[in-house]
Amino acid sequence: MHKFRPLRLACVTIALFLISGASHARAENNRLAKALAPQLRPLGLTPRADPQGLNQLRPRLVEILSAMQASYKGGGPDGRTLISSSLELVPSVGDAQRMMLIGNLTQMWTEARALGCFGADHKFTGLITQGPDSGSQAVFEFIVPVEQAPRLSREISNVRLVAPSRSREKGGADSARDAAFAKQLEAVESEMQHGANQAKIAKDNKPKPEPVRNSMGETAAEQSARFQAEMARAGDAAGKPPSLKLQGRLIQQPSKRNNYCWSYGIDLRNISAHPAELTVEWWILGKTDIKRINYLMAKGSEKVQLRGAGVQALEFKTKPKSTYDNFADDLDELPAKDKRRAKTEPDYRGAVIRVLHGKDTVIATWASDATMARALMEDPPAEVDLERLPGPDGR
Repeated sequence: MHKFRPLRLACVTIALFLISGASHARAENNRLAKALAPQLRPLGLTPRADPQGLNQLRPRLVEILSAMQASYKGGGPDGRTLISSSLELVPSVGDAQRMMLIGNLTQMWTEARALGCFGADHKFTGLITQGPDSGSQAVFEFIVPVEQAPRLSREISNVRLVAPSRSREKGGADSARDAAFAKQLEAVESEMQHGANQAKIAKDNKPKPEPVRNSMGETAAEQSARFQAEMARAGDAAGKPPSLKLQGRLIQQPSKRNNYCWSYGIDLRNISAHPAELTVEWWILGKTDIKRINYLMAKGSEKVQLRGAGVQALEFKTKPKSTYDNFADDLDELPAKDKRRAKTEPDYRGAVIRVLHGKDTVIATWASDATMARALMEDPPAEVDLERLPGPDGR
């Protein structure tokens, strides 16, 4: 039994190679089909004949024919198979239209190859290099004239590729064949119209998104209306600074779910009975990995309408963590090619919050720790001086 092991091993190796090759081929075919699919999406019916319809289709047809030839010459699926695979990724194309597109584009590709209209790079040039029309440009024309099918004036399945001598202008059209084609095209138009009707019905019946509501179930407009009514009832008291309770905390570390940002949240509670219009200013600081230098990650301000005895939660975010990578390394004075740059990590240092009533009356502050609280001093130390800290935005 042992003497047959090499043979069994060889068979397994060949089988694995074939499976791997087949998997790669499927992946490659799928890639080509995905790349071509956008060019096959219908431009839709037109209310009347579009005089520029054929000009709009011509660049698409060049891309499609080039992709069909490149796939065939590059060892991928042939032109017909590529179109069929691509159309599976375009759900807006119905059965009748799909059959017409596959047949018609395959015919155009076959004709282009017969006329020698592809360059050495497999791109469609339109220049005929074979046959009696050699040296001329191949012609794209509608199979059924737009006068007879005006709503299909931007439909690829109604276009053909011919040598100039066989064009309709030169009397090369086959009236019997075109009449039969017109019947098939009527089915495509009917199918497209049905699809458009269904899409409109779905759009009209789509439920409108629910407005964003606060914890009390109020929309932004309702919140504003209630606030203004409270301000009017409060009279002179509405102009007085309220008593507040302010708390903050880091609520999210960088992760894929939050786009790799740090997120800081605060709870603002009005202890007074009267409402107030406030401004919340905030700063989030980071620190470098090596020298532990503080820098400004993000800052901002937000207007808040706080009702009497009301509570409001706010959330502030930094930019994505990657924004600070090179900036922090530069602060640490790491040379551009220093290998430590690949290992260093920017980090959150702390946050400072200040609440203003009116233009400049500070009525509440919050700092994430005692060092950060020093940023609120009249003459803060340099390492937490919010006005002078460096930041990636040039502050």
